[in-house]
Amino acid sequence: MLGSYDESQQAIEQAPFRVSLSLAEASPDEYWGMAAQSGTKAFLARFCEASGISQDEANSRPDRMLQEIQTARRDMLRTFENRQLSLAKYDFASTSKHVASNSDVATAQLASIPLSQAIEEYISENKRAGNWVAGTFKKKLAALEVLTQLLGTDCNLLSITKKDAQNAKRILLDLPANRNKIAKSRGLTLQQAAAVTNVAKLSSVTINGYLSIFQSFFDWTTKQGHSETNLFAGMRISSGRSKPSVLRQAFATEALKLVHRELTENTLGLVKTDSHKWASLIGMFSGARLNEICQMDLQDIQQEQGIWFFNLIDDGDNNKRLKSGAARRKVPVHAELINLGFLDYHSHQSCKHANRLFPDYSYCEMNGYGRALSRWFNGTLKPALNIKSKAHVFHGLRHTMVTRLAQAGVDEPIFQSIVGHERKGITQQVYMREGYTLPQLQAAINQYAV
Repeated sequence: MLGSYDESQQAIEQAPFRVSLSLAEASPDEYWGMAAQSGTKAFLARFCEASGISQDEANSRPDRMLQEIQTARRDMLRTFENRQLSLAKYDFASTSKHVASNSDVATAQLASIPLSQAIEEYISENKRAGNWVAGTFKKKLAALEVLTQLLGTDCNLLSITKKDAQNAKRILLDLPANRNKIAKSRGLTLQQAAAVTNVAKLSSVTINGYLSIFQSFFDWTTKQGHSETNLFAGMRISSGRSKPSVLRQAFATEALKLVHRELTENTLGLVKTDSHKWASLIGMFSGARLNEICQMDLQDIQQEQGIWFFNLIDDGDNNKRLKSGAARRKVPVHAELINLGFLDYHSHQSCKHANRLFPDYSYCEMNGYGRALSRWFNGTLKPALNIKSKAHVFHGLRHTMVTRLAQAGVDEPIFQSIVGHERKGITQQVYMREGYTLPQLQAAINQYAV
């Protein structure tokens, strides 16, 4: 007859596990300070690559994703703990029939619902939680519409099989690119369009985008108890050899000087609005993102301790949005902007009783307020200045700021604070949560010169 489990030995064996569980139950700052010592951004990049989740999804709501990962880790450890405790009190008189019956009950209790209802609930939940920005929301919606066409709107989730998922993937592989625009496939069902020959097919990037969204959706249905398993897990396809994408990068010195000269002197007459001039110069001398600049209100330009700064927040206009929590920051107005007369422009706009710094930039649900500036800078200004590099786009101004500050010897956490990157390490994320002072940031940003 087996004796009782030695409790002291059990405690020794469980010690590492208890430490892991205690950490998972701690605050997010404490947990990620230990679990992602190279920084949460790098962790999420590795997590997305390993799991097949879109990097865009992680970028849109990093805090939410980190919370879900920590919660999943905690719940897994708690479940393991409960299982271990049950083994310590195992009754050998029990039969395997009891185990089987528990499995049957679990399956029977799955709250299966029609696919269309599940999609509606999934969208509603994420929309209410604010998990998706406008662009992500439209992509999800379009992909889930494709999913209903592939599987059938009224099909019951529990009736969908792995074979159905594999068949859906096969159809995606055969779908024509731009199927609603070309005559051969316009108006056809997905199944009919997949049979069309001698047309360009969807790229592997597009197919993986669909599969990633399908996988995220079925991960949710599984957690909700509507499905037994994620049928689309591991279905992403290999992209094979393709031309390397052009990475946005810092402007070459001569190209940056050309842009600066045209913005300030307008020698070719390309700068036809004050908005284009000042928004581009702010991008050049602040490292701010396109939409952060174009959505600013007049009241977002403030002064403290004798220092003018951009208060980059998403308060005020309901359409204002920031990429992440780290994007909410104060960026000193560069000395060059002040010398060029930016404060005069700000004062002039204030006298006109305007609310926004650049009122002629209209809002677009997909692109925020930055569409007009992006088109002008990348499509008009750059070609006219004979800047041919595809890597030199508006966002390259941001890369330039980071590169030049690093080359000037500015500490990484300081220029991360200026451009709104998440600062790395437990010291920066926990103990330096208040951030750097305006004089510190001003001293750093004024080391950047064109």
